[in-house]
Amino acid sequence: MRGNCAGAVIVTDAERVLFGRRVCASGGFEWQLPGGWINRGESPRQAARREVVEETGLQLRDMHFVGITNNIFSAHNHSISLYFEAECVDRGALIVAEPEKCRAWEWRQWADLNNNLFLPLQLLKQTEYRPFLRRGQQTYTAN
Repeated sequence: MRGNCAGAVIVTDAERVLFGRRVCASGGFEWQLPGGWINRGESPRQAARREVVEETGLQLRDMHFVGITNNIFSAHNHSISLYFEAECVDRGALIVAEPEKCRAWEWRQWADLNNNLFLPLQLLKQTEYRPFLRRGQQTYTAN
């Protein structure tokens, strides 16, 4: 059983961020970050780490909290996303484990993607958050 709160991770490697091509009902795609719903009894950090492994096969290190978004998709569809940033341990382990949800994963510059963003990612990108600032960085909230 889950609530309407998700954990997502800005997975970094060599000054790049991992973005997924999320499958849409229209047949197109939206860029997304790895992540998913927090299960009952799970911490947000545990859920975020689990989702990255389930979706990409990647292991992470140096994970830290960086922000939150309030995702209002419609009057009846609302969620909260908690964001962590973490470094990839082994980039070569990357897989597309859920092709029905995500067509491909791509390492890109954070600033490269501004169109076709999944709403939570779009909201995060509207904040002052930037990856690679590491510890001491403020946390960012998007309403």
